[in-house]
Amino acid sequence: METLKKYYKGFEDYFAGGMLFVGLSMVFVNVVLRYVWGRPQSILDEFSVYFVVWGVLAGTAVALRNDHHIKVDAFFNILPLTAKHKVSIFAMSLGLAFCIFYTYYGIQLELGYIENGMRSPDSRFPMWIINLIIPLSGVMFGIRFIDKLVGLLKNGGKDWMDATAKGGK
Repeated sequence: METLKKYYKGFEDYFAGGMLFVGLSMVFVNVVLRYVWGRPQSILDEFSVYFVVWGVLAGTAVALRNDHHIKVDAFFNILPLTAKHKVSIFAMSLGLAFCIFYTYYGIQLELGYIENGMRSPDSRFPMWIINLIIPLSGVMFGIRFIDKLVGLLKNGGKDWMDATAKGGK
């Protein structure tokens, strides 16, 4: 299981980073084309946005994995340890419920794009491929929320509470 986690972590990192790198490289190339040769390409503008959005949405799962997501913890920090544990279980469960909702409606959106044959206005690229990141990122978020929940519930929460009491989480 640890090997699978290691490979999945690598996938998340390289996928998110790769998408951002490709998108930002397209922006750079288009800037050079615009200001050096005076010939910007609209298709580069369009696809750079798609790649950056894919990278950001995939990167959100990485942020969740590393606890680098936005959170309001002023109230959380004053709670006793057992209450922190319960609040964390509730928060991760709520996050997982959101992922299920997000993924389900992302799939519905995808099916609508496929059924209607919608294409992007500029390049005529199929919209279902462009928006595939919505259900895909929902699954990626869900995997991270499940991983967090397992960590919270493992050994009756004792491991999590010990790590938190030592300042590990």
